[in-house]
Amino acid sequence: MSTYRNQLRLRQFLGAEPEHLLGNLPKISEQNIGDGLSGNIQTIQFMKKIARIRSGNPLLRKLALNILLQYGVPSNQYVDEALAIGDYVKRKVRYVRDPENIEYVQDPLDLVKQIQNGTAQGDCDDMALLTASLLLTIGHSPLFRAVRYGQPIGNYNHIYVVVYERNKYQKKERVVLDCILKDKPIGAETPHSNGEEYPV
Repeated sequence: MSTYRNQLRLRQFLGAEPEHLLGNLPKISEQNIGDGLSGNIQTIQFMKKIARIRSGNPLLRKLALNILLQYGVPSNQYVDEALAIGDYVKRKVRYVRDPENIEYVQDPLDLVKQIQNGTAQGDCDDMALLTASLLLTIGHSPLFRAVRYGQPIGNYNHIYVVVYERNKYQKKERVVLDCILKDKPIGAETPHSNGEEYPV
């Protein structure tokens, strides 16, 4: 993405990372989530609910706008906006698995607070939820892509965000935002057996 070249210059101009100076971060309640495929679906429904709630939070919108400024994304470049948000989450959140047999979904605002402190860690659903919430704040329509590796049916193994967007004067394209792929550029997608997309 050509706008990445502006990143260092803009960082020097702004004098701060996008997550700085966001203020206080409110909390959201916890919820128990079941096991198996039904637990996967329940997790996705919970994530959709939290993303919608958090999308109205001015602190998350401020962070999303700061990210666009830092990456130098011009107006009407919606693919580049999505890639910038995904790349930011990929860079700022260290991938760490949940405890065995426990599904732990972090509130996006908790994850932002960890980013502010330089201690952000989470698994695929945490990164997907933060990514989707940030995208919603700036008018995107993200989908959660839940996939299986090595089996045609059963539990999902992984979740990430997909958007269908276009840059000005270009045709719409599918943009993959899988933030756990630390060794690949944002936009990469690992081959999988099958999967489904769930509108947020």
